[in-house]
Amino acid sequence: MDAARKLFGQIGMKNTTMNDIAVASKKGRRTLYTYFKNKNEILDAVVAEELNYVVSSLEQTMVLDLEPLEKFNAYIITRMNAVRTAVQRNGSLQAEFFRDVIRVELARRKFEKIEVNHLKIILQDGIDKGVFEIQKLQQTAIFIHFILQGLDVPYIRGAFDDIVKDDNKELKERIYRMIKGLLKTKSTQSCI
Repeated sequence: MDAARKLFGQIGMKNTTMNDIAVASKKGRRTLYTYFKNKNEILDAVVAEELNYVVSSLEQTMVLDLEPLEKFNAYIITRMNAVRTAVQRNGSLQAEFFRDVIRVELARRKFEKIEVNHLKIILQDGIDKGVFEIQKLQQTAIFIHFILQGLDVPYIRGAFDDIVKDDNKELKERIYRMIKGLLKTKSTQSCI
């Protein structure tokens, strides 16, 4: 997969052949075909590996001992940065991300279940500690997931680069304002 990732990045997926990947990985074509039917399967494996990177990053955030608002903030920033890093690590994945929406959407569905569960845990902790008042936990977690998903492409393309400075201070403040707008905290009214 590393050899394929490099080739996809250098010459593009379209121009990369299974033979190119076999030569670059110093494996025979037969060996390559033992594991993958075609280069699309290799690309799917690369995308799955990048999603595993994102999930691993998020799981490290989930175990942090933080108050609910702080954890929510840390989770969102970790998520945005991990998704951006995963996509930008190689040119092919970035190109495929923007070009092949169906493939990316299939991969993201697996991620959706994990993320909604993470969000439910964070939100439930906030409910338990009296920080959040949420009537429909599952729906709220799904709603927040789709908001975050909607920010992926602009963030990857650098739309927020002007506010991602000073250790993400401005981004954290904007996320906190969004959180206050979505969730009833001790000082806000709920719209959910």
